[in-house]
Amino acid sequence: MLNDENRYLFKFAWKSIRRHAGRSFFIGFSVSLAVIIAVWVVAFFDGFNAQIEKAVVNTNIGFFQIQDPLYARTTDSSTPLDYSTELKNLIEMPPTLSASPELVLDGNISTPEGAAGLVVIGIDPELHKRFLPLSNNMSEGDFLSNRDEFSILIGKELAELFKFHVGDQLVLNYQDQKGNLRSEILTIKGIFNFNGKSFEKRFVYLNQKTWQKLFLDSYSDKILFNRVSVMTDGLKDAQKLANRIDKTNLSLKSWKDLNPEMAVVLEFHDGMIKFFFIIISLTITMTILTPVRMLWQERFKELKMMSIIGVSVKKFWKIGFFEAVLMIVISGFFSTIFLSTLISYQSKVGLDFRFLNDGVAIERAGIKLPGIIFPLLTINQLLVTFIFVVFVLGISYVWSIHRTLLRLKEET
Repeated sequence: MLNDENRYLFKFAWKSIRRHAGRSFFIGFSVSLAVIIAVWVVAFFDGFNAQIEKAVVNTNIGFFQIQDPLYARTTDSSTPLDYSTELKNLIEMPPTLSASPELVLDGNISTPEGAAGLVVIGIDPELHKRFLPLSNNMSEGDFLSNRDEFSILIGKELAELFKFHVGDQLVLNYQDQKGNLRSEILTIKGIFNFNGKSFEKRFVYLNQKTWQKLFLDSYSDKILFNRVSVMTDGLKDAQKLANRIDKTNLSLKSWKDLNPEMAVVLEFHDGMIKFFFIIISLTITMTILTPVRMLWQERFKELKMMSIIGVSVKKFWKIGFFEAVLMIVISGFFSTIFLSTLISYQSKVGLDFRFLNDGVAIERAGIKLPGIIFPLLTINQLLVTFIFVVFVLGISYVWSIHRTLLRLKEET
């Protein structure tokens, strides 16, 4: 609580702000506008990055992959491991939300319409349903089941390019565990429409039983894996997962390790945001410094008179401190209210930038970049807002009060 003296000085500071209402409004408005622009840019790129990350994660990568050591080094699928109950319980503990043990095989198809390289993934359908919502995004046919024999699930883009339909037969060319080149006829059970054309064209799915018969020429009646794709709340869970598999020979990789091109894009965005924030901070500080300095210079005679009647330098600093605090609270309050309203609205309706590319989707590293961007508001952004206001107004008031009191000292 303020004592009587500080309470009086606080009221004096408030009256000083009101007495110079025009200039005080300009200072507060300038700071608030700069904060709104800066934090909106941060929210925009945070939302953009979150959408890119989600798109990468949904290319059957997950936030993390726990990989067989040989597959981790060479992507050789010839030594799959058993997804035992013990390992399953270890991996699927929180913070894991879902996990999909997978077998991976490179294959290709060749038809009169052309040829295409494929990533053939052997999955446990029930586990994979909880990992990636392909089963909820079927344009034709049905999702795989554990009972299916030599059935395959393909993407809509692949189906359109090669004129495939549910029930058609697809000839898959691949190399088995012994190095033999083989071809196998598979029946298309379903066609999914999910996450982008590159994903739909490249990834096809078999159940574990079919995959093992194709590649290993036998079925072990076990769930095997080269990799276990893991969904969590984000990359912040990396250390927990690393500690969990520390005593195994398994390797842990994040989506950034598996898609370094998009990881670089996100890091570039983060660096650009920091650079932008520094420029805005310096610019607005220089802009605000002059009116704050003029505000205190205009009060020089008033301060001189107060000094003559015995008001100490310490009390002048207190008045300045209270003024700065009041301006910080006012600017921070309006900035926070406006930002919360603006970004909350835009996070629901999004910002449509598709007109910049005539509505054509842009894909990079197999990822469809979002055309509609949803800014993301976080507590950290509001904290940055407050720090920004404190920094700008704090520097401006300290410098202005110091120069004014230095001049006062010289003339008295």
